[in-house]
Amino acid sequence: MNRIANELKALTQYFLFWLIICFIDRLLFITAFFDKIGSKNFSEIFKIYYHGLSLDFSAVSYICAVPFLIYCILSFLPNVHYKRKILDVYTITLLVIYFVVSFININIYREWGDKISKRAIDAFLASPSGAVASAESTPVFFPVFGMIVGIVVGYFLYRWMFKKVHFYNIKLPWQNAIKLLIGAILLFTFIRGGYGRATLNPSKAYFSEQSFYNHAAVNTQWALLRDYFAKSTRLKSPYQFYNDEDQLHSTLKPAFNANPDSSVSILTTKRPNVVVIMLESFVGGLIESMGGEKGITPNFEKLINQGVFFDHIYAAADRSDKGMVGIFSAFPAQGPESIIKYIDKHENLPAVGQELSSTGYHGSFYHGGQSEFYNFKSYMLMHGVSKVVDNANFGVDVSRASWGVYDHIVLKRMLHDFDTEKTPFFSTIFTLINHEPFNLPGRYKFGTKSNADKFRSTAFYTDSIVYDFINQAKTKSWYKNTLFVVVADHGHRLPAEKWELSNPHRFHIPLLFFGDVIKPEFRGKKIDRIGNQTDMVATLLHQLNLPATRYHWSRDLLNPTTPQIAFYNSKDAFGVITPDQVVSFDNVGKIINYKQNSDYSPVKTDSLLNIGKAYYQEVYKEFLKY
Repeated sequence: MNRIANELKALTQYFLFWLIICFIDRLLFITAFFDKIGSKNFSEIFKIYYHGLSLDFSAVSYICAVPFLIYCILSFLPNVHYKRKILDVYTITLLVIYFVVSFININIYREWGDKISKRAIDAFLASPSGAVASAESTPVFFPVFGMIVGIVVGYFLYRWMFKKVHFYNIKLPWQNAIKLLIGAILLFTFIRGGYGRATLNPSKAYFSEQSFYNHAAVNTQWALLRDYFAKSTRLKSPYQFYNDEDQLHSTLKPAFNANPDSSVSILTTKRPNVVVIMLESFVGGLIESMGGEKGITPNFEKLINQGVFFDHIYAAADRSDKGMVGIFSAFPAQGPESIIKYIDKHENLPAVGQELSSTGYHGSFYHGGQSEFYNFKSYMLMHGVSKVVDNANFGVDVSRASWGVYDHIVLKRMLHDFDTEKTPFFSTIFTLINHEPFNLPGRYKFGTKSNADKFRSTAFYTDSIVYDFINQAKTKSWYKNTLFVVVADHGHRLPAEKWELSNPHRFHIPLLFFGDVIKPEFRGKKIDRIGNQTDMVATLLHQLNLPATRYHWSRDLLNPTTPQIAFYNSKDAFGVITPDQVVSFDNVGKIINYKQNSDYSPVKTDSLLNIGKAYYQEVYKEFLKY
């Protein structure tokens, strides 16, 4: 039995080594975002480690299982000797993977507010150049240096802990069988997290209403592996709250009750040209009229004073692929999934371009980047847009940033093309410069000291070139009969750098209708009613006297009887906004992770949350059906 104990001791030491690596990984993550904890809440770090232990044990057990099983099998073959170098190579390989994932995760969390996941890796594979461009906004030296230090320190720690460990002492088959049985039971117990009915999942580590604490407690590598091996979210909904369909629909109904005859008409014509300017990451924090900083977007303020401005609009989600579908198909975000990724699904979605094309509009889409990114090109071509102009349509001599052709060059191309475009036309430009790494062709208005300053500068650039585009358009014959719709694809953590992904400020975006086709009495009018990015479709179609029945998730923002409610969504959470309360729900930990008004009735808060649960359950059911 002493030999069995010695062999299991070796397994224990290897287990302990990887547990230490898990602790180091979490320490790196906490250190990188220590401002989210602060010295006053230092004790929370111990809670983070304590509540993350079960996932750490599971992750380490997965790592130990492979060498343990191989060693046990070889123990039954006395003529085959176990090579220590095999374990050395296995360990150094995993250390490299572990620390590379660890530092990439820190960068992703800083930008997205979510940890590394299958979604993030899929985004990299879809556009490696785009991912590299995004990473340019973060200094490369520190993460690379950190990876190297972590790998070297980890390997020397391994050699130090195993310098006196010896293998292959057991010869008798029954002793090997006992060793295998004991080790397998222990590893399986830790992997599964016990023997209850439910297997281990990330919610086991959740313990706080503060999202960051929960995210820090979840073992990064364990969650990434689970993301890959869990049942496909294309086949199963993560939102399962109601078994009774009647109850679900009755809960959801108040959010969509409106008198259709109460809509207000603000246009002088029913067939204007429509130009949608979709602004990358143009969060409300950039716009003074939305409570943002002063001086970043002075020209947008001028447009607000001449157009119809909706200042309480919220993006469907936190990424461009979901924002595009929200704007043009009025289809809400789907949490861990994105319908535009699947051509067989998104081609069945309705989109506003189809409605306009059927009435004689000529559609076009302009983007300085690669339009194949996230299937933007296929989405447009399948939805009433016959002309797509992107990075490939510009010569090699044209000035480019990391993501593609500069926006002012693309806008100039649009102006030129519109001179010969058949009317009425429906055209969209999706800008790209207000995106990491925030490249500019000239001077940075707010300097380059920080990413926040770079972001302010690229927003200032975007503000300037859009204003110049509209001013130049005023000299064109088609301008008098053109409606401009300016909207953001999603919000951003910058420039404030203080809003968590559960906070509605991260999703607060502008929506502006502008042009001479707006009746004089409505110019300069601000609509302060709460609405969603997805509501643009019904609002626009009703102004054009076209049906919006195919867009049942979209409400008319110019109808005063439309309920004031908005929904926002990220990979693992969703929120609901009303004038009296905002509540966000973490669907992993099954907890409320944000409440704006703590004095608001708990019963009413729960009722509001139930609407959000019904909303996303029904949205995801539709996603699965497409």
